[in-house]
Amino acid sequence: MATTRDAGPVLISGGGIGGLACALGFARRGFRSVVLEQAREFGEVGVGLQVAPNALSALDALGVGKEVKRDLFLIERMLLRDSVSGEPVVDIPCGPGFVRRFGNPYAVAHRADVHGALLAACQADGRVSLRTRSRVIAYEQDGAGVRVELESGERLSGGALIGADGVYSRVRQIMLGDGGPAGSGFIIYRAVIPAERMPRDLQHPYPTIWAGPDNHIIYYPVRDWKLFNFAATVRTGQTEVDETTPAEPAEALALFPHNSPESLRVMRIPDSFRRYVIRHREPGERWVDGSVALLGDSAHAMVQFIAQGAAMALEDAVCLALCVDEAGGDFPAAFLRYQDLRLVRASRVQISSLMMDRILHPSGVARRVRNSLFEGRSTEESYERLAWLYVPPDYVSRFASLGPI
Repeated sequence: MATTRDAGPVLISGGGIGGLACALGFARRGFRSVVLEQAREFGEVGVGLQVAPNALSALDALGVGKEVKRDLFLIERMLLRDSVSGEPVVDIPCGPGFVRRFGNPYAVAHRADVHGALLAACQADGRVSLRTRSRVIAYEQDGAGVRVELESGERLSGGALIGADGVYSRVRQIMLGDGGPAGSGFIIYRAVIPAERMPRDLQHPYPTIWAGPDNHIIYYPVRDWKLFNFAATVRTGQTEVDETTPAEPAEALALFPHNSPESLRVMRIPDSFRRYVIRHREPGERWVDGSVALLGDSAHAMVQFIAQGAAMALEDAVCLALCVDEAGGDFPAAFLRYQDLRLVRASRVQISSLMMDRILHPSGVARRVRNSLFEGRSTEESYERLAWLYVPPDYVSRFASLGPI
């Protein structure tokens, strides 16, 4: 197999945040790529995105941090309230001390703003080719690289293949054949609220989270206070719901019977919601097959309870590009190194996300115990407990220090 930057391009299945970040990472290290997006155009599904410091550090390393931060909303604090009693449970300042500790602020954004910055950077780099209506349905490989078949019947060849095609990854199924992601038993009701419909006393410069028995609610401003992203998550045990038809407010509100009226004020504003099953995978030990590697949700789909899905995909992209660079384009060796570096961290985030169920959704005595755990905790103690997650891994810093080729 060729082991230089002049070998066949890296084929990337999926043009979301992870796929574009991967293409940009390769380009920064002098490797060509072709991003194969199945949709008619490049875009990002969803509205709100929490952008933690480790995600911003990865975007900085990729050279788009400055552009992304222009459109982000830097938050003043992280606040979690008990939706039964109304009392604050967690209140962590996110000001200068937070930035000094983690190297970046905490922000919220419209997903399209982060995706758009990555897309613009890829469009401006001649080493990245972007294709739409190009769904990968099969691959095979030999000593010369990887060949993929698209849904159209077209075949393409490249030096390697990255499966960044999301929670229902086709590349993963070819590699592992382990079926679809599992339903978590939670569904999420989403809405976008125009700022003019949001009561002034609820327009806070930070995400507000109401945590209640088997549910939590979060809302925060995006797009320079023009919109508020709203999401209400509730345990129903369902693994399938109608994700195409809007849900009436009465349907959603009926699932929050123990919440205080105050915690439901914002939930009463939207005229309808979109509902989705929250899906995830248990951590797995294999993300690599020779010159094929998985990235982001394809590798480690997780529940959203600590808002790290996009951040993990961004870290994957940086790590993967660095490993390929350090291996001189030896993709199989680089991909095994990438898997070794990322497996424990990403799996810890998967598991920690599931464990947040015990913090966000307890009832009865367990809810009171949850509240007591945070009593008297200093800001510095809170920062220390977050450091494992928000301080970027060393390979992100190493990538950033290299500068583009």
